[in-house]
Amino acid sequence: MTGDERKIVDYILENGMLVQIETTGAYSSFLKRIATWQNAWIKYAYQDNDTQKTLAILFAEDYENSTLDYSLRAVQNYSGCLVCFDLNGLGEASDLVVELKNKNLDALPISVAVYDSECNISVLRKMQLPNNVGEARSSSEQKSYWCWWRDGSHFEVASLLKLSSSFDAEDGDIYTKYVYPHFFEMMINGETRKWDGKPRVKKYSQSSFKAEKQNYKIPMCQLGFWDADTGHLTSKGRKLLKLIEHYGVDSKEYFDALAKMILVDGKHLDLIKDLDEFQKGCPELIPETSAEFFILFDEYMMSKNSMGTRKPTAVTTGAKKAYIRDEPKLWNKLGIVIPYGAARYFQPFKGIDFNWKRINEILLSDAFEEIK
Repeated sequence: MTGDERKIVDYILENGMLVQIETTGAYSSFLKRIATWQNAWIKYAYQDNDTQKTLAILFAEDYENSTLDYSLRAVQNYSGCLVCFDLNGLGEASDLVVELKNKNLDALPISVAVYDSECNISVLRKMQLPNNVGEARSSSEQKSYWCWWRDGSHFEVASLLKLSSSFDAEDGDIYTKYVYPHFFEMMINGETRKWDGKPRVKKYSQSSFKAEKQNYKIPMCQLGFWDADTGHLTSKGRKLLKLIEHYGVDSKEYFDALAKMILVDGKHLDLIKDLDEFQKGCPELIPETSAEFFILFDEYMMSKNSMGTRKPTAVTTGAKKAYIRDEPKLWNKLGIVIPYGAARYFQPFKGIDFNWKRINEILLSDAFEEIK
């Protein structure tokens, strides 16, 4: 760390530059420097005493041509990341801002600034820190800061997009009237596919018909593929369908595009960071079974006000002991957890081991952005 870099860091912290860099008020003036020995490639990191938000400060010249990659690694370990370029790197700084936008990574808390030898600082990109606060959930819709998911596969997302497109000329709530009845019939007939490509065969029952309707609708709306009131395709949904038609439903391009939307737009990356923070912060409390682990994680999330109170019926019936139960199953399907044994992702007394290399690969995928 050069003397000039240290001056820049001190100037940013002492003169309230963080307030200009981010717009959510997540950082106060009470920042303390924290150790980076677990992430030795980061020279400076700080934590807010009030909010416990963390910040990594990177100097681009330390990372040669891989600034974006290191920025993504930083936001996987910290609440936010500030990338500083000296004045000679103004072009590279501008390129990073454009690349973040072109790769649909605008939702990530990455800020970009340029400085000169006199400590004049120009902010090219302000970070948007996620407001990870849960809301109380009604009986009709599960609410949390991340995209709610059950067992729907990427194949079934594609089927729902195609059905919505086929009924585009109809008025009103096409999901209730046309899309879902056709989709449920497809499940009954074994015409939809699970994550592994095998047919999903459902047995008809009135309760199943009712329950599955919300299970499939909510993530499609939360990810912005459908209009929530009607089920009509949004521009984003049409673009994803076009990608499927271009590359195929079995393609890596489609799989990674959907995974990226779940991580970034659906804020599952933020949830993963919360879980990783939980298990690293109190490793001695991690139990032997996944059931106990997720109950403890629920309590941790509620203590942070990052998850709404559970539905009374779910608590009294005991049908679901932990609210965050199916999300890790989704991460396993996306290939972003390192399995423990055959078809297992939870390690007794350790927790979940995330595949950060795979997460970075997904975040850097750009097939969706290339579709016009």
